[in-house]
Amino acid sequence: MEMCDEVLPTCLQTGCKKLALKEDNVRVVLEADGTEVDEEDYFNFLPSDTTLLFLTNNDKWSHESSEPVSRDEPDSADGTTKKLPSSHKMAALLKGDISRIISMSDEDLQVLAEADTTELAQDLGESIVYAQSLQEACQRHLDDRVQTREAIDLLRLYSKAHSISPYVETESSKKRRHSRDISSSS
Repeated sequence: MEMCDEVLPTCLQTGCKKLALKEDNVRVVLEADGTEVDEEDYFNFLPSDTTLLFLTNNDKWSHESSEPVSRDEPDSADGTTKKLPSSHKMAALLKGDISRIISMSDEDLQVLAEADTTELAQDLGESIVYAQSLQEACQRHLDDRVQTREAIDLLRLYSKAHSISPYVETESSKKRRHSRDISSSS
């Protein structure tokens, strides 16, 4: 069984233990929008700072919760609670599957690109050259995203300008002009 195949059961088990809930009576949802997290693959696409809520079958998610939500730090493998630097969390995710880089948020990619290369190599269990290559790939991926967003913004601006410009000839104005040209030449 791969590590990612154990994320949901481990999350349920740990959360239920901490909250003194019965596992068979609990649903895990995103705090932000109430989306139920019921598949392993879903965890691959969640940002590292996502807050999960544990709801019993009687509970319903609401956007405006009347009770304040307590924050809990991530647990380590030995059961102690400690906050790891983001680059360590990102490296742990990538160690299992490097293709996860594609679905990482811009913030997570930036963390990896700016991480200490030696520490990143140690976290990944790889060479410094590999860690440098990964950081360069993260930066290229970030740059590509920025370039794509800028191109889309430019296309939207062009489209808007095109639709309101009196100097842009539309198909109907071309047809009217063509009809006038034909009738004036006769």
